[in-house]
Amino acid sequence: MPSRKVRCKTSRIGAQCDLDRGSFAVALSDITPDGCSCEAPVDWEGDLDFLHLKIAGRIDINGRVLWQEGKRASIRFFGQIHPSVVDELGRLAA
Repeated sequence: MPSRKVRCKTSRIGAQCDLDRGSFAVALSDITPDGCSCEAPVDWEGDLDFLHLKIAGRIDINGRVLWQEGKRASIRFFGQIHPSVVDELGRLAA
């Protein structure tokens, strides 16, 4: 069975990130059903095993930071966002 190709949306998408130490706005990019890249207004610091994202003011999902470098981070979702919702987010951000 051939593997299914998952498209990646590179447009910036606004989200709210909640961590133990507070909440702040972030810009998501390279979003797939499994995760995304993220840019914060300040450097990512400390242990970031769990976070909550509210994407585009309507999609709630939990995840964790896989790596961080300065203001940029890669986030892996716990669960998935449906591919059609990823496509819709890309259209909204364009």
